[in-house]
Amino acid sequence: MPEVRVRGRALPVEAGKCLLDVLQGAGLPVTSSCRAGHCQTCLVRSDSCAIPASARHGLGAAQRKQGWLLSCQCPVQGDLDIQLLDPARDGTPATVHSLDWLTPSLVRLRLVPQRAVRFAPGQHVTLWLDDRLARPYSIASLSGDPWLEFHVRVHSQGIFSREISRVDVGRIIHLGIPTGHIRFDTQWLEHPLLLLSRGSGLAPIQAVAREALNQGHAPGITLWHWHSDTDDGCYLGEALLELQQAHPSLTLHLHHAKQLAADLQRLHIASRRTVALAAGSPTFVEQLRRPLFMAGLPGRQIIDEAFATGRA
Repeated sequence: MPEVRVRGRALPVEAGKCLLDVLQGAGLPVTSSCRAGHCQTCLVRSDSCAIPASARHGLGAAQRKQGWLLSCQCPVQGDLDIQLLDPARDGTPATVHSLDWLTPSLVRLRLVPQRAVRFAPGQHVTLWLDDRLARPYSIASLSGDPWLEFHVRVHSQGIFSREISRVDVGRIIHLGIPTGHIRFDTQWLEHPLLLLSRGSGLAPIQAVAREALNQGHAPGITLWHWHSDTDDGCYLGEALLELQQAHPSLTLHLHHAKQLAADLQRLHIASRRTVALAAGSPTFVEQLRRPLFMAGLPGRQIIDEAFATGRA
């Protein structure tokens, strides 16, 4: 029977069991969000040779070299020596600059990192309040901004979102390493962009639009956003309309979520060279797959990320 050794404990494990389940079952402070290998909140470190390749899929070269792995994607196949992530040691400290309510359930959080953070607008990063309370959020700001901006949906049962919506200005929060597929690639400078979002999925999508325009993108950007009654309209509607006035190549469709099904039926693309990026809940992202395929887009030109809600 394999053994997981961590913090001076030796945990006997049934072969093939998920490492994340083992660690959490033992009461150790390992958080998780997506359990699909995307959010990177469940990172732990190990130099053991029994780590399957799947546990490091999607990690950067520096992370792999340092021994990091995704515990949610690691079936235990042999003895493992594990080191848990310590946000204060392994993360980047950032100071809370401001906290503003954009809607009754959506807060804008701005953080100032204490050292440089390399990121692409639209990527997500894990925010750590302590070693047990962490969630990934998309970066809504651009690299030239004086802060990192996040749009946090506050859920009535959301432990993390309720806690972070009450943080004091000046508090230190620790950041993980930025990651994720939602970002602007300069190879798309000659490709029309189709950007789709629902709810707070607008945070990374509008960041991609602004970054593309800053990079001189000209073929045209079409941005769709669907909102619910919770937000009483697109929560960044005014800013987006100002952006459209400054950049005529940007076309906006800001609609209520009740129009989503009808909008998807008439969805069309500017050309077969179009690149589509989508962000929102898993249900929303799945709902887009067939309309985008029927509109003529091959899978390699569709980049999407689903953000779990629930008790975040």
